[in-house]
Amino acid sequence: MNLRQLRYFVKVVETGNITRASESMNVAQTALGQQIRHLEESLGVRLLVRHSRGISLTEPGELLHRHALAILGSVEEARREVMARGAARREVVNLGVTPSIQALIGPELLLAAREEIPEISFRVVEELSFILIDALLRGELDIAFAYEFQNRPGLAATALIEEELLFVAGAGSRVLGDSIPFEDAIRTDLALVSDRDIVWRLIHDAAGRQGLPVNVAFEVQSMPAIKTLVARGAATSVVPYGVVAEEIQQGLIVACPIRQPSMRRTLFLNRMSDAPSFIHEAALLALLDRMIGRLAERMGPYGNVIGRVLPRRHEEAQP
Repeated sequence: MNLRQLRYFVKVVETGNITRASESMNVAQTALGQQIRHLEESLGVRLLVRHSRGISLTEPGELLHRHALAILGSVEEARREVMARGAARREVVNLGVTPSIQALIGPELLLAAREEIPEISFRVVEELSFILIDALLRGELDIAFAYEFQNRPGLAATALIEEELLFVAGAGSRVLGDSIPFEDAIRTDLALVSDRDIVWRLIHDAAGRQGLPVNVAFEVQSMPAIKTLVARGAATSVVPYGVVAEEIQQGLIVACPIRQPSMRRTLFLNRMSDAPSFIHEAALLALLDRMIGRLAERMGPYGNVIGRVLPRRHEEAQP
């Protein structure tokens, strides 16, 4: 197993089709297919199932895909950090993003930063919102894009996007229609993160106002594990579109909006108000502002821009 095979494998999964992957990477389709076969042979497992719609992942394929993303991400991070050490002008920005943001615009953000602001090196941390906020307060992050605002001294936040959450179930589910009533959704076997997560709190707050119980069958602090439970039909969940976009496209998971009430959360740009400005502050914030616009586009009908990434003098400290 080598990095080239992992890159080919990830690209095939991203595009959902070997032909599109070969065109995207400018590699002969036969060569790409051969590398995937060598990868499967070296591991002794089948990774992909080919069908008329393209490809889908086997269970070992899902596991390898998660590891491959982590490995390739670590390689890219190592490259950036080593290059930053060798160039005194490069400024390291520690940026926190949630899994749904990473899935929708993560690679695009890194590529745009490298092309437009080569003086900046991003160190991206992907975690759940409450973990990002804790890291920001400890000084481990410079900026956190998180679906959470904690009114703590020294923490400034700017509201950027209002996002509608979706109810998701396995592809064979019979409970989904064009939408699902909130009361029906919370009666199913839900898999949720924890009581520190914003989605948990939104659901339980809404249920509390109506005097309804919430059936949390699985408490799992791992989005990949939650998606696996949902895809296997063992659980349902309430998640942002970005987390399950790939599985929806592959036909592994089905989703619909929640009604009466709908579930919505707000994305904030979080920074410490007393943190020094970046050397390349204006260019950095302009890039992040464009990426937020792109993020809303990728969310489709589930995302609505309500604010902009602006220089600090224009920031509102309260949402």
